[in-house]
Amino acid sequence: MSYRRKKLLALFCATALSMTAVAGCTGTKSSTGNVVSSETETNAEETSAQSEAGTFSSADMFTERDLAGTYEESGAVYVTLSDDGITGETDGVVIKGQMVTITAEGTYIFSGTLSEGQIVVDADNAKVQIVFDNVDITCASSAAVYVKSAEKVFVTLAEGSQNTLRNTDEYVAIDDNNIDAVIFSKSDLTLNGTGSLTIVSAEGHGIVSKDDLKITGGTYDITAAGHALSGKDSVRIADGTFILTAEKDGIHAENADDEEKGYIYIADGDFTITSDGDGMDASNIVQIEDGTFDITAGGGAANSLKTHESDVPGGPGGGMPQNGEKPDGESMPQMGEKPDGENMPQDTTTDESGTSTKGIKAGGSMYLNGGTYQIDSADDSIHSNANITIADGTYTLATGDDGVHADDALIVNGGTITVTESYEGLEGLTVTINDGTIDITASDDGINTAGEKMELNGGYIHILAGGDGLDSNGDLTINGGEIYIDGPSDNGNSAIDYGDRSSAYVNGGTLVAIGSSGMAEVMSDSSKQKVLMVKLGEQMEAGNVVLTDSEGNVIVSYTALKTYDCVIISTAEVESGATYTLTTSGTTTEVTAE
Repeated sequence: MSYRRKKLLALFCATALSMTAVAGCTGTKSSTGNVVSSETETNAEETSAQSEAGTFSSADMFTERDLAGTYEESGAVYVTLSDDGITGETDGVVIKGQMVTITAEGTYIFSGTLSEGQIVVDADNAKVQIVFDNVDITCASSAAVYVKSAEKVFVTLAEGSQNTLRNTDEYVAIDDNNIDAVIFSKSDLTLNGTGSLTIVSAEGHGIVSKDDLKITGGTYDITAAGHALSGKDSVRIADGTFILTAEKDGIHAENADDEEKGYIYIADGDFTITSDGDGMDASNIVQIEDGTFDITAGGGAANSLKTHESDVPGGPGGGMPQNGEKPDGESMPQMGEKPDGENMPQDTTTDESGTSTKGIKAGGSMYLNGGTYQIDSADDSIHSNANITIADGTYTLATGDDGVHADDALIVNGGTITVTESYEGLEGLTVTINDGTIDITASDDGINTAGEKMELNGGYIHILAGGDGLDSNGDLTINGGEIYIDGPSDNGNSAIDYGDRSSAYVNGGTLVAIGSSGMAEVMSDSSKQKVLMVKLGEQMEAGNVVLTDSEGNVIVSYTALKTYDCVIISTAEVESGATYTLTTSGTTTEVTAE
């Protein structure tokens, strides 16, 4: 068992022991030497899956048996698949031609090859465990594994086994269910174990559950004309290695009937996702605890239909139009309204085919608590139609639109976020940054809010922007942290923009904002920390910007990356009434803090 799976199982058991009514864990040795759990499952998943904070607990997401990934050989039924005839018929197994139907609870161990066949589970109110020990099944026009009826089904990949399931033609109805995946389940479905599973779905999805889809271990290589993984109520992943190639979404959860379902929860795992649609898409919450993610969505930023230009050195492509608009008259993303009439951004960006091409997308809130992410997306790299909270993790994002976009609140409490290419780096109705290391390259605004407020309380932020560096469209408050902005060289934007009906306050931290003077805005006199704003009267070349006090002590030293004619500096060392020397590209200017 891997360290990560031991960690998850330990977390589960520790939580379970604190409960007053939990089924026991009675592991025994199988004949292969593996530790196996009893057939009894805990009822942890029957409890409320969502905490008061709106996030999920791993102990509520997976049962002990989900995580174990083992099986009891004694008493199991062995089924050998062969085009020459299937063997293993018992009271719980019906064999008809090349179709195996499981009708009773139990453990069924499969091996062998079917060039055209199917495994069906039709066992009302039963828990069925299917073990794959080197199987190869092709079902041209239906599901290789079809769970028609059961309480719950486990598909366990035996240790060291290599298994393949495939579909090769259009799906043809065999009953009232719309079977459209290589593994198709009407019931809760868990995949576990340590073996590997390759799935090829030429005309549909890879794995579909019409209830909960859980995966707690194994290696999966899935190529699908539809979604690679799909769960109606949820997709929950504890661990595993995933190579997902999908003509739709890599991981998809959607429930149009219950707004509390249709969510994605990932505790850990290694993911390589290449999707024509979204890398991950949930109609409700997305919560990720840890893992490694390499996601390419919609062909990546280079495939974006948005031809944003920039004056960012080494940035995504050319000079930003002087008026700050998108080129060729293309309109900015439409603004919607909240119920109280406030403007907020809406998810209206799709390509010409109507396909959403985001890296990770949530219809509800998104909680990113850790992990390492490399996302290259034609549309937003990280997107929520509600709130986004980033607690930790390392993010490298390239996007044809926004690096991180929340229709409501965007909160960053930690982590390292590097936006290498974007139209706008971070965007939300409100943006609050409490900590973290953030480096943004944007052809338009670095950080943008859509009409309410922006609050920067800590962390390190560097912005290289073709448009506004900070664009709050409402009150901007800086309480702490280090903020360095290389803003626009043209006069159509400014390093800091908060609008005519709002104010900007600097109460702490270090602020160095370099940009153009044409639309430069002063900070409020009510700021608790003094702010120096110097309009130089001429363009200065990129280079060193140094602020010294009257004794020659360096207060700020920064290397500007672009031409500029305006400098804004605020630090705790700047004192009212004191005179400072600002050196810009060899030119000195005396300035007094008032």
